[in-house]
Amino acid sequence: MRSTSESRMSWQRRHKAMAICLVGGWLMLAEGIVMAQDANIEVTGSISGGSCAISTDPVNLGAHNLGEFNTPGAPTQWVNFAITSQGCAADIVTLHMGFDGTADTDNANVFAVAPGGATGLGIQLQGLDAANTIVIPNSTAQLITWTPEAIGGTYPMRARYMQTKAAVTPGPANGTVTVMLSYN
Repeated sequence: MRSTSESRMSWQRRHKAMAICLVGGWLMLAEGIVMAQDANIEVTGSISGGSCAISTDPVNLGAHNLGEFNTPGAPTQWVNFAITSQGCAADIVTLHMGFDGTADTDNANVFAVAPGGATGLGIQLQGLDAANTIVIPNSTAQLITWTPEAIGGTYPMRARYMQTKAAVTPGPANGTVTVMLSYN
């Protein structure tokens, strides 16, 4: 039979061993929990630069007689108009304008007039910038560059008809051109 002191030591060793196992198990469990914890941080926000706004009024190129058109490339007189600034953010240094619309099928350097009206002519635009830039429809290489204007300031332009075929037929000669802005 064992003595009481041996029994007590045996009991203490067992409990010590169990305590070590429990602590070790908790440490392993705790380590497993830490290792298994993944988290995702979802970040949202936006970066925006300044912008510019413009407005335009319709441009009336007037009434013309068929006799004014006698050869392809023959133009009418220029009609001045302006694109009006509605303001640009202070951080914008340069404003670029591109012009999108349907190019004439006989002369891709002018805009087509709307179907169902006059034929044999197109609409030519020119910026009265430092270079007097002739607008090429849908061109990203031929942009008109301006210094941004304050609200109410203008970007001067002009427009005219240009004959694109040997013969012009009468009718409405309307067209639509979209002004595309980019800035830096």
